[in-house]
Amino acid sequence: MNLFDALISQSGMDFRGFLSEYRRTAALLHEKTGDPSFRNIDLTEKTFTRWRSGHVVRPHYPAPAILKGLFGRPVDELFGPFTDEQAQVQRAPSAPVLDESELSMTARDARDHASEAAAQLLPDLTLDQLEDDLVGLVQDTGTRPPHLVFASAKEVLAVAKVLLDRTQVLSQRRRLYLAAGQAAALLSACAFDLGAIPHAFELARAAALYGQVAEYGPLQAYAHGYLAVLYYWTGKPAQAVRKIEEARLFPGVGATGKARLAAIAARAYAHRGLAEDAQLAIEESLIDRGPVDDDLHGIGGEFDFSPERVAMSNSSTLLLLHDGPGAEASARQSLELIAARSTSSSPLVVAPQARADLACALLMRNDLDGAAEALDPVLALPREWRGAGLTARVHTIQAALAMPAFRDARLAQDLAERIEDFTVVAAPQLLGPGAPRLALGRGNG
Repeated sequence: MNLFDALISQSGMDFRGFLSEYRRTAALLHEKTGDPSFRNIDLTEKTFTRWRSGHVVRPHYPAPAILKGLFGRPVDELFGPFTDEQAQVQRAPSAPVLDESELSMTARDARDHASEAAAQLLPDLTLDQLEDDLVGLVQDTGTRPPHLVFASAKEVLAVAKVLLDRTQVLSQRRRLYLAAGQAAALLSACAFDLGAIPHAFELARAAALYGQVAEYGPLQAYAHGYLAVLYYWTGKPAQAVRKIEEARLFPGVGATGKARLAAIAARAYAHRGLAEDAQLAIEESLIDRGPVDDDLHGIGGEFDFSPERVAMSNSSTLLLLHDGPGAEASARQSLELIAARSTSSSPLVVAPQARADLACALLMRNDLDGAAEALDPVLALPREWRGAGLTARVHTIQAALAMPAFRDARLAQDLAERIEDFTVVAAPQLLGPGAPRLALGRGNG
């Protein structure tokens, strides 16, 4: 046994632990002396074993200098015979030996790391402004057409992504992930209105992922709910049901978000022909849960799901269930709630869809005059407000007008021609020809 072996045994180091300390000491010596011999130092386990065995009297340079730096003892002492006197000294506790260069390097590393972290800190005012811009944009979705909201939401998402590269502060990154997720959710809704269904899917999934990174349940619930909407839009009601059931598992969702998920669930069940489940979900969407809400759905605008929007959505579900009287009552309730509001952004978003549902319900009981009256304000909407959900509802009315009961009615023919003119210049056509025509009730509104 030599002193080197005794020191290794006392420290409890295995070969990997020793090699790590050996390389660290060599790096310190290189920094201190500039001697290239201390760079890229390596050592085999076989050599380490030979050193401990006592068969080596003096290892080759630069090992002696590294070992002295590591143990604070000359190499001749380390590899010389291990005497009883040395054993007594080894059994006595000793203070660790620190080289000044190691202290200097540790302090410099800490300072540099702290300075780098401080440089990656955004002013809170910058984040406040981004969030204020986003809230304003969300709340304006009822008064700004989809293509303009899309352009603004795209800018917000781009800013959030840039700012994420400029901060490593966890609380700031979470705020930015939430902002990016809300912007992606808005973009998905706009893509849907514009008939770009594949892009709406991508953006809704991006919003869900941002919500997952931020660990924020309401955003994940919103995004997964929207994916359910897109699935039944594209004729996949079974996937829509699975997705909405998944959306309902996320925590922290307030009253508005729960009403929204229930209304979407009702539509998904109706598309699958599950009438009883759909009715139960409709009843759930109408439960008065009080004023408690979460931070996302409480913003309003696109993230709101007001009572008039719930009633409009349920009217579409009831049409799918072939419940004409129920659909008519629900659509009228939506319009009455809108009319009762002194100031509201709902008319430009919700009212046209409620009117289209009302017209369809009236046609189910052969009230052509009532349907034409209900649809008249819808057909007068500017092109940019003729979103995919509304256009699909109007197409369904056009198909109903071709039924034998209305075949010879001049009013039905005129209404069908007006609908054709309406859809030719609808919002989805802003993306060019080829936008999909989708079935009644497969929208989020």
